Amino acid sequence: MKLAALSVSVVAASFLALLGGPSLAQETTDVRGRVVNGTEGAVIPEDLSVLMLITGADGRLSGTGQATADGQGRFVFEDVQVSEDGSYTVSVDHLGIFYGTSLDAAGLADDLELTIYETTGDASVIEVKRQVMVIAAVDEGTQTLSAIEFVQIDNPSDRTLAPDLTNVEQISFLRFSLPPNPSDLIVNSDLPAGDIVSIGAGFALASPVAPGPHSIDFSYTFPFNEETLSFRQGLVQGTEIFQVWVPEVISGIGVNGLAGIDPVNVQGTSYRAYEGTDIPPGQGVELEFTGLPLPGVWARFSDAVAGARFWQVAIPSALGATLAGMLLYGLIWGYRPSTAAEGPDGASRGVGPAEKAAVVQAVAVLDQRYQQGDVPDAEYRTQRAELLAQVLDRGGVEDPAGADSE
Repeated sequence: MKLAALSVSVVAASFLALLGGPSLAQETTDVRGRVVNGTEGAVIPEDLSVLMLITGADGRLSGTGQATADGQGRFVFEDVQVSEDGSYTVSVDHLGIFYGTSLDAAGLADDLELTIYETTGDASVIEVKRQVMVIAAVDEGTQTLSAIEFVQIDNPSDRTLAPDLTNVEQISFLRFSLPPNPSDLIVNSDLPAGDIVSIGAGFALASPVAPGPHSIDFSYTFPFNEETLSFRQGLVQGTEIFQVWVPEVISGIGVNGLAGIDPVNVQGTSYRAYEGTDIPPGQGVELEFTGLPLPGVWARFSDAVAGARFWQVAIPSALGATLAGMLLYGLIWGYRPSTAAEGPDGASRGVGPAEKAAVVQAVAVLDQRYQQGDVPDAEYRTQRAELLAQVLDRGGVEDPAGADSE
């Protein structure tokens, strides 16, 4: 009976192993470490709880652990399962802020060290080393610019900036300005998660900032209505270097308010670069973007008419308004459109609304081709005058508005 029972156990264990069941020989180890306080003169709190999360290769949580640090900050996790393709995160919560580190199976044998810090509510401890605004795209149709800003900051103190949006007497969070009327804001950083709050002409990032360097980036779009757009780019924390980059492929756009520097090449893309240095907190920079592309009348017309309702209502109305305007122009200048024109045989030929509508459409097409550069100036003016004459019956008199008529 004992032999039979042993055989069944061996078979069952082998069967479970084939199915991917738990191994009877799972390797384990003790993970040891220490918590230290990086703030000068501060001590380790008693009974500090240290947490461990184990993540499998598929990204799923496969295990957890908890240990308590002693008076010297030492802790140990006993019998931790070793997974060659697993990831281990060890963290500690101090004053509501998590500090931690991640390691693989090979790092479990090392003595870990977790550094915690006391907090401060003074955002002036943060230094902005570099801030770069990159113009990523220009949409001529919607008249918008797409930009992404990269910010490198540093907390050189020995305390973590702890944001408090309820304290109106002290600024304890990071603030960033945006151009006028921004939209589609997306913020990323290597900081712990925090609220993003609209404030003034920009936003506040309510994330803790531990001592050391960090990076933040945020993207957005903003509109322009003229060829030149001027605005004040606020730099609340100041910055040692502020730059604006414009891709070389976006020709014609210039930036005033900063000094031009050598072009920058990033991963094969060349950028025109402009720079300001040593900008004090709160001063900001007066920026002016020039040479912004404006769509012609036809482009604006086309961009606004996507819906079927437009084709049902707006086109006939626009043709009627155009014809009315042309007729009024003829009356003012002394050219009265006739209801009949002589044909080759001297007979009268009626000019009906359908013919006039077709001619107006032909004028619109000609204007579009001219704006696209497909028709030379002299040819455009001649053809346009001939088409208008068909509507006004003016004997080919040139339209004084010429090429500028839109």
